[in-house]
Amino acid sequence: MNKWIWSILLVAAPCITMAADQTASSKKEQEAKFDRLFHELDTDKSGKLSRAEVEKAPVLLQNFDQIDANHDGGLTKNEIKKAFAAAAKRQREFSQNLAKADKDKNGKLSREEAKALPNISAHFDEIDSNHDGELVMKEIADYVRANANKAPLQKSSAAAAP
Repeated sequence: MNKWIWSILLVAAPCITMAADQTASSKKEQEAKFDRLFHELDTDKSGKLSRAEVEKAPVLLQNFDQIDANHDGGLTKNEIKKAFAAAAKRQREFSQNLAKADKDKNGKLSREEAKALPNISAHFDEIDSNHDGELVMKEIADYVRANANKAPLQKSSAAAAP
């Protein structure tokens, strides 16, 4: 599994909304929330989060090495923001790819439509939890959550799937 898993998974993370289009007020609120969360995790007040400090933030812990762009053993606010912004971009790209693949625009992917997304197609039966021959976003998201620990954060395009 590759980047599409993290693209969807990270949508649920508290910081991801910072990368989306929002009003100035909402952006300021999200920025303030992010700052509070960062401050709470930064127990040594170094301005960086160590591995030990992110123990309570599983998404950061699981992706620590990928987020730590300069490989100094600490995550800065900027590194985290960039990682979440990149994840948001991949999620948008993946959503666009799903929409393109959904040829009949019914909000579902048939086995035939899923062929446009090779990695989803390869896992179609695993993802199709109700075995109705069609994939809905909930099934894809459930599959992603169930397999999240198998997929590190990737830097490449969201077009490729698991």
